[in-house]
Amino acid sequence: MENKITIDQLKPPDRKDGYPTQTPKWLRRVLEFIPGSMIWFFVLSPLIFALLGWEDVFVFYISYLIIYWVYRGIKFVVGVALGVKRMHRDMDTDFLSKIKEVDSERFEELEYIYLCPVYKEGLDVLEPSIEAWRKSDVGAKKIHVVVAMEERTANEIQIPNFKELKEKYGEVFASMQYFVHPAGIEGEAAGVKGANINWATREFVKDLERKGKDIHNYLLVTCDCDLRPHPKYLSAITYKYLTVEDPDHRYFTSAIYTLNNNIWRVPVLIRVQSTMLTLVTIHNWTTEKYETIPFSRSVFSSKATFSSYVVNLRILKEVHFWDPELGIDDTTFFWNAVVRYKGNFRGEEVYLPSTSDAVENETMIKSYKSFYKQQHRWGWGIIIFPTTLAALIYAKDIPWNWKFHMVFSMVKNYILFFTVVYLMTVGLDLLGVFSNRYAYSSASYNLPTAMSFLLGLLIVCNGFLIYYRRKLIPTPKDWPWWRHILDFGEIALIAVQMLSFGFIPYLQAHTEMMLGKGFKKNFYATEKVKIKK
Repeated sequence: MENKITIDQLKPPDRKDGYPTQTPKWLRRVLEFIPGSMIWFFVLSPLIFALLGWEDVFVFYISYLIIYWVYRGIKFVVGVALGVKRMHRDMDTDFLSKIKEVDSERFEELEYIYLCPVYKEGLDVLEPSIEAWRKSDVGAKKIHVVVAMEERTANEIQIPNFKELKEKYGEVFASMQYFVHPAGIEGEAAGVKGANINWATREFVKDLERKGKDIHNYLLVTCDCDLRPHPKYLSAITYKYLTVEDPDHRYFTSAIYTLNNNIWRVPVLIRVQSTMLTLVTIHNWTTEKYETIPFSRSVFSSKATFSSYVVNLRILKEVHFWDPELGIDDTTFFWNAVVRYKGNFRGEEVYLPSTSDAVENETMIKSYKSFYKQQHRWGWGIIIFPTTLAALIYAKDIPWNWKFHMVFSMVKNYILFFTVVYLMTVGLDLLGVFSNRYAYSSASYNLPTAMSFLLGLLIVCNGFLIYYRRKLIPTPKDWPWWRHILDFGEIALIAVQMLSFGFIPYLQAHTEMMLGKGFKKNFYATEKVKIKK
């Protein structure tokens, strides 16, 4: 029987491939060209400035970057230290008591949806996560488990898994049900969870509305199926929801996002990236949560949704859920909501740890291949730049200073930061290759010395980072003394990681979009496989 489901039934009605429907093709191509061209300008900047004879401008920019990076390094350590302190504070807080003091009536109305997307994962991955949600201090009877399955693996793997889990936990949770996302819907992005969770959530909302339920009373948790939250996670989120201004136009998440499930099994560069992701997330929430809008008393948060977050179900429906035509669900959802609510959508954090899986496969080589493919998929998150910019062009009711700040935030976070380490490590050497004027100047001798001193300050900062990292990511208790020494040395691999997996796959994604290689629709679904010893 022919599948009659069309993409138009599942995507935002006013969007096509993430763009406002009235966006002409020529404008799409212009906007898609911008991020890649900016990245390549910075990559080739040593040659460009040498040919133009503007070596002094390039030297000034590199000098600025180094000084700025030292400042950020110190700020980074402060932010992580604050995050660790707040984590201990939140872990010692009785949020349920605080909720009852604030609004116990509203708390009684609220229910929670644990949205769990699955593909090929086995019970060894799923059951520990279900067990973690069962331990939530708000009570499992307030939690609805919604498993989002893919048709390709549902009958063979996931429906049998679900039946086994429901037999064990069916009486524990408010409800447990699954929805099977049909395969082969033309126009959907494949290999990612966005289309899957979009289908399951739309179907669940239909069920609630048929039963006459008020979807405003539901907080939806979206995350990967391997995520295991702290028992106080939902009570902390709920307390925040009940106490912040305009809670419905907020998303809520943990600032302590770790990949501790398997962090000590994965290959070293994957571990370095995973631990830095934890530290960067904490730093962003503690020190860079809000930015001031120019010529305005308002603030703006460019902290996009990432991996796991909580949002009111009514708001999710108002912004048309997730866009199944796009291969990235988290950041695209955030910027879509920001535009639709004219900047009035931002994040609120709690400091209770969650644990997930780092990328892992059967062998070291396979793990690195999977990791590269994951980073390449993340690199395609840059699609938010042209789609959001197009939406801002047609949004007549957003002030120009808000539009400017949104665009600036995207350029800073998704373009400029990717080239910083590359330019600081090889930029001046490349300039010396392309320009004899610089190679024989006093700057070529004096600047590296000054750089060594300033970067030496970052090494001191790294010592503090190791201390706080080990508070967040405990080392195995059975380690010999020499393994601890190696652990301290891994901090030196940050630059290697940022020049390899943190740079090349992102450059590839930006370049593909710039060259119009076709709107990316097929991605690699990261496997949940344990590495063989």
